[in-house]
Amino acid sequence: MRASALPLPLGWLNVLRKSGAMFQRDAALALSYDFAFWTSWIGIAVQVLVFYFISGLIGSSAKFGFGGHTARYFDFIIVNLAFVRFQATAIQCFQTAIRDDQLAGTLEAIIATPTSLPIIILSRGLWAFTLTLMQVALFMILAVSLGLSLAHVNILSAIVFTVLTIACMSPLGVMSAAGIMTFKQATGTGFVMGGLTQLLGGVLFPVSALPKVLQDVSWLLPIRHALDGIRGAVHGATLAQLAPDAIWLLIAAAVLLPISLSSFGRAVQRAKMDGTLGQY
Repeated sequence: MRASALPLPLGWLNVLRKSGAMFQRDAALALSYDFAFWTSWIGIAVQVLVFYFISGLIGSSAKFGFGGHTARYFDFIIVNLAFVRFQATAIQCFQTAIRDDQLAGTLEAIIATPTSLPIIILSRGLWAFTLTLMQVALFMILAVSLGLSLAHVNILSAIVFTVLTIACMSPLGVMSAAGIMTFKQATGTGFVMGGLTQLLGGVLFPVSALPKVLQDVSWLLPIRHALDGIRGAVHGATLAQLAPDAIWLLIAAAVLLPISLSSFGRAVQRAKMDGTLGQY
């Protein structure tokens, strides 16, 4: 028998195989809807162009930069719009996957397999986050062609904050999936988080433009720390300079992930006991 190229324990190999199978399934399903798939890419190009022309009406300011450096509104908004997609994906992909499985009648079959619930739910985000990463790359490529400078970007900081953003936001999506299991319908998490993000997250305008009390409230939102870190990375900030935001996201992820997985597990067990696992 040929030895595996990766000397991993059998348990880890099984996890990788199952996660890979879910990735392939979700990718094939998404790619089967040609029109929806390709129009989403066209939408990105339109969004970039819209804010490029809007930014021409707004002067450069230190509020849009990092560390007191002046930057254009276009640079500020495009980085925000690109990376806030990770939050939207985290909140939507897990609950959408569970809802689709309910409607297709495959949820019971998937849960009945000898696969742990954390692997089942977390693997459903692999394709979604891969697609989001490609979309963010398109955002940045188009923005660079319109004048965004990435000459000073700190690659390490950008990678770390991308990973921390996904790790911190994903538990919110898993909790939404638990709501789907319990209530058999969307819980409105995406709408609430989207509204808070637009108002308090520093996406469309700097947080410093808010009243002091709202600035304090915005500090509680993961997206504020995620975007502050990403913008800092684009301007060349090191992890040491961005440590407060990185630590905030790391602690939030460490606290929220076990809570979200426990909530999802309880929701599944409750549905099994009620006999409503396959209902929608």
